[in-house]
Amino acid sequence: MDLSTVDLESSRQKAAASKEAEAKQEQGEDVVLLFSLPGGQKAAHSFKVGVTVAYVKAFLAEQHELEFAKLKLLMAGRLMIDPLSLSDCPGVAPGKEVEVEVNLG
Repeated sequence: MDLSTVDLESSRQKAAASKEAEAKQEQGEDVVLLFSLPGGQKAAHSFKVGVTVAYVKAFLAEQHELEFAKLKLLMAGRLMIDPLSLSDCPGVAPGKEVEVEVNLG
């Protein structure tokens, strides 16, 4: 088999682009979460609907200097459970803005 005409770099780039497209499709589109933070502050952040609640909590802990272990996220008064993805939470859909209450409990 003659490999002199094979373009390995092109094949590698195509594979990387395909993998990136699959990852984006898996995580889904964006949803905007409107957070009511402790102390009365408000914040809005955009996330892919495929990320987990735990990811959102870790993001909030880092961005707003909150203690991750104490964070509880509530949507419409219901606790958002860590291992679930945002798409598993009722009311979350791509392109929507969803209000989320952040408690330190």
